[in-house]
Amino acid sequence: MRRTILVFALALLSAAALSATAIAKEGGVELGSTPAGIGPGDPWTPSLTLIDNAGEFPANPEPGITITNLGTGEAIDYKATPTDDPTVFTVRVVFPTAGQWDYAAYDGVTDRLYEFPAATILPAKESLPATPPPGSTSNEGSFPLWPLLGGLGGAALLSLAAFAVVRNRRLAH
Repeated sequence: MRRTILVFALALLSAAALSATAIAKEGGVELGSTPAGIGPGDPWTPSLTLIDNAGEFPANPEPGITITNLGTGEAIDYKATPTDDPTVFTVRVVFPTAGQWDYAAYDGVTDRLYEFPAATILPAKESLPATPPPGSTSNEGSFPLWPLLGGLGGAALLSLAAFAVVRNRRLAH
């Protein structure tokens, strides 16, 4: 019993020590969205929220986002514009071509880049035809016969198995 209490107390002290370091945060930049699902030439307009550093926001920040094509190494910088909230900025980013792109945000005060996982910008999708091609069949409005027959067959097998079990118990007595 004493050993259990000692192990529990040590685990509790370890958790308290780890949570104390998690509370001490340094400043940073938080993005409001990711570029998932956009194509080349489509605008991505995330919000950039500056996280305070020890209770103080930097004076005259100039945040933005830098994107880098991982295939060619081409880098493009997009400056953010301020909003009514002095800690929130907006930015309009356009990925010019399809491919793998790395993106990183910066606060414009320190030299630190806040990197995020690379994004895959897919090529533009072709539009689907409005009508099905000739010779294709549509199942719209048809009755699903095969699932019904499968369900009825399964129910019949279960009923037969239950009948066999009940009959064997009667004969055993």
